[in-house]
Amino acid sequence: MAPTHAAAEEGSVFGQYLAGRYARSVGDITSASTYYERVLQGDPDNSDILTRAFLLMLADGRFESATTLAHKIDKINRSSSLASQVIAVEHIAKGEFGRAVDILRKASRSRMNALIVPLVEAWSLAGDGRGDESFKTLAFLEKKGYALFRTYHDALINEFLGRTEAAEAAYRETIETQEGGSLRLVEAFGTFLERAGRQQDAIKLYRDYLTREPRNLLIPTALERAKSKQPVPPLIAGAREGAAEAFYGIAGGLLQENARELALIYGRLALALNPDMPVALTLIGNIMEGDERYESANELYERIDAGSPRGWNARLRMASNLNEMDKLSAAVKLLRQLEKERPDRIDPLVELGDIFRLREKYKASADEYGRAIQRVGELRERHWTLLYSRAIAHERSNEWRKAELDFLRALDLKPEQPLVLNYLGYSWIERGEHLERAREMVEKAVKLRPTDGYIVDSLGWAFYRLGEFDDAVDQLERAVSLNPEDPLINDHLGDALWRVGRKREATFQWRRALALKPETEAVPKIREKLDKGLPPISKLSGPDIPAGGDGD
Repeated sequence: MAPTHAAAEEGSVFGQYLAGRYARSVGDITSASTYYERVLQGDPDNSDILTRAFLLMLADGRFESATTLAHKIDKINRSSSLASQVIAVEHIAKGEFGRAVDILRKASRSRMNALIVPLVEAWSLAGDGRGDESFKTLAFLEKKGYALFRTYHDALINEFLGRTEAAEAAYRETIETQEGGSLRLVEAFGTFLERAGRQQDAIKLYRDYLTREPRNLLIPTALERAKSKQPVPPLIAGAREGAAEAFYGIAGGLLQENARELALIYGRLALALNPDMPVALTLIGNIMEGDERYESANELYERIDAGSPRGWNARLRMASNLNEMDKLSAAVKLLRQLEKERPDRIDPLVELGDIFRLREKYKASADEYGRAIQRVGELRERHWTLLYSRAIAHERSNEWRKAELDFLRALDLKPEQPLVLNYLGYSWIERGEHLERAREMVEKAVKLRPTDGYIVDSLGWAFYRLGEFDDAVDQLERAVSLNPEDPLINDHLGDALWRVGRKREATFQWRRALALKPETEAVPKIREKLDKGLPPISKLSGPDIPAGGDGD
């Protein structure tokens, strides 16, 4: 019985506590928040449990329950900045911006609160009609080293207040700082330009972004909108949405730093103010995926307008998650629908190829990659991945000549790509073909990725197949140190050690390879080596014969 359920069935406060701890440890935030809530009911004066229940409720999106606890925490500890922020959000959501300002001015501003509290306070001041005070509050961020946040929200607040010249100046300053601008910044500034009737400037901004990020799905829609001069709402409709933008920005930064639980909390605060905010829904969905909570992620993605560019992309993620939940038919059906909706995009076809490849349906996988390649038309450097993926599918389908052709075409597009160099080089080595050229390719791959154990293994195996057993041992020992848990690398090292006469060590490596659960077809081969050792080279035939060496 799982510890969560076992502990819960005890019915005691301590049992609920253990259940909550276990649920949290396995990433089940929903169950954890429920258990800690029950513990708190049984031990209402425990400040530690109060804080944990509060944080878990926030992370789970239970904002009303979390707000109730925030008020309790605030009475006990006025310096709790997060509790103050939650109470401020409660007032902002009601349009009580002045009260939010009063609360935030009493909040602690230590560490990251030195960024988030002034941002939310600035938006609360703007919502309360105190624009000049808002900009003074933002100016504080410059001194703390948060210039990028200061200029971005300076632009948004100026736009909200109708100060177009100041807004544009702040947007341009932010874009210069970001060397062209993030997607979110380009969306905001582009929308501003379109609303000002400056479609040509917006078009240039969008095209510049697409030059840097040609695969982006969202900006092409904005580009077409600007060309046709369609009406567009502002990115930030009011102070409430502006505060949500502040929380979202903090959440995104925290997620980049892998502070996942805090990122989740601030993402939830963004949604508390703007429940339909697509970027916040996407961010939290990504966190859910990382915790393997695929159903929860899909529930969030379903809230994004299906007809919007972000909605299409969200449904692409939903299809991937359906596959992770072992709902293959539903995943394939959704991907077929998505490919029909956007005949200009290859994403659904690539996703289908990946799904079939990972499920070892290699023929179907190659077909989907092939359809993606046809849809692209003229292949460019970035499309090497399509050829590489199809090559792997062909190789696993025993269609070697087709695979070889795709590997070579991928190298034509990107000659220094270490993964392609390694895979083709290793395959040639295994087949006993083009051994010198294969070694050169793998050596180049190792120089490009010297800490990749799989690529170092390929070089070691190249030396082995060329009969250079001492060099093979050196490289394969290094490969094992880089990837000690890989059965194939350990097996290769065992072979090389045997050839240089280190037979006891070879036997140890083969036993280790067997313990690491190699692929099914490798098991009898390893068992035979453990039983009989390797045959003398003179008794080998075909591609099993190394090109040189006389080890036995």
